[in-house]
Amino acid sequence: MSADPSTAEITAKLKAIRKQLIEISLLHTPQEMSEAQTQTVREHLLWLNEHSEYQTLGICAGTLGEAEAALKGYVSALSQPIRVDIPPRDGAVFLKFNTLKNAWYVDGYTGDSRGVLVTYHTSEPELDDVNGTYGPFPLDLF
Repeated sequence: MSADPSTAEITAKLKAIRKQLIEISLLHTPQEMSEAQTQTVREHLLWLNEHSEYQTLGICAGTLGEAEAALKGYVSALSQPIRVDIPPRDGAVFLKFNTLKNAWYVDGYTGDSRGVLVTYHTSEPELDDVNGTYGPFPLDLF
């Protein structure tokens, strides 16, 4: 039987994960990743998810259908499956979703960025470094 990780172990892992995700977050569009890199990013995001209270997703996509597919994939992995009823709209969109409130906002988007930003939120002082925004990640990461 293994003991729970110590605060020092959690802090060390958090710093290592943040370092890797911040490198990705310096990009304007999602980088091409190998399957191994994709798996590592998924694991990092899921680890941060375990140490956060809720997440906010910001999705920039070429169509509402792409944004909804990304939303459902990410939320299923990070939170719980959802059903959203977003009115149809043409063109590129920005879709924001809050997993705590199960609330969304959508608007047209004229920029050229595509991908998903994930913001983690926690009120635990010892996990304050979990708070942060990472991405853009590929729409189909999850």
